[in-house]
Amino acid sequence: MNKSVFALGAIAAATVAAVVTVRQYKLWQEEEIERLESESRVVKTAIGLVEYSVLGEGPAVLIAHGSPGGYDQSMAVAKFLNDSRFSFICASRPGYLRTPLASGRTPEEQADMYAVLLDTLGIEKAAIVGVSGGGPSALQFALRHPDRCNGLIMLSAVAQHYSENEVNQLLSPPKRLLKMLSDRLFLFNPFVFVLVKFSEAMPHLISPDFFHSIAMSSLRQPGYDNDMVQFDKIVNYPLEYINVPTLALHGTADTDLPIAHAELVEAKVPGARLIKAEGGDHLFFGNYAHSDMALTAMREFLVSRA
Repeated sequence: MNKSVFALGAIAAATVAAVVTVRQYKLWQEEEIERLESESRVVKTAIGLVEYSVLGEGPAVLIAHGSPGGYDQSMAVAKFLNDSRFSFICASRPGYLRTPLASGRTPEEQADMYAVLLDTLGIEKAAIVGVSGGGPSALQFALRHPDRCNGLIMLSAVAQHYSENEVNQLLSPPKRLLKMLSDRLFLFNPFVFVLVKFSEAMPHLISPDFFHSIAMSSLRQPGYDNDMVQFDKIVNYPLEYINVPTLALHGTADTDLPIAHAELVEAKVPGARLIKAEGGDHLFFGNYAHSDMALTAMREFLVSRA
């Protein structure tokens, strides 16, 4: 009898816990939608609708977010830089959140979108930070609009042809399987929900902002799918024609994006400087072992360009 009561109690407790978790998850989804819409605005430009947010005041710094991402991921990078001397322009690239794909599918078109957004905001020039998948559009901004670009930072950024499958083939079978599994999990909202809650409880270990910026994957999937198509089409960018000061930062142990991308920037862009984070992964700049180095280098570069 006691065992039966105990078993029933355990089942009841598990049921209640599951219901509470489902309710928390649904509430979290509602809060995410509200957050995304309340912290940005959508402006009609000469080339279409663009979602953006501005953080701070001062010389402008455009932040081109990664894949997947959105304006909120750019804001997470801006908060990481945490420098009140600048105005950080954080736009959702086409296909992400509320910027439609029609506003610019190719990196070239996205670079033009940045220039038009600056026009709309009444900003003459800006430095640009290309983060991961934001790299190609940042390079194109420097190439196509050198008169609008004060400087270029490539942060763990794509700089040449990129194929997810080709990069995964470079890994050992166990690491390849683990990476493919983790990639799928990061597109699974309940998994991201758990990561957000963990990071909120342990903010000294990892910022919750990053996990928030990949949540609600259905709102980011069109942009991600387009990025993968566009990156696979890249042959050779004429990096030797970039004539703005350039800084690249990359982890030597990055398995998501080989450091060869940053080394190409150093080799071909005149005067480009490369800082290697020894043992750093794709998000090395958020790791306590490398964050101070990355933060100092990026701030000094932006100050020199302002």
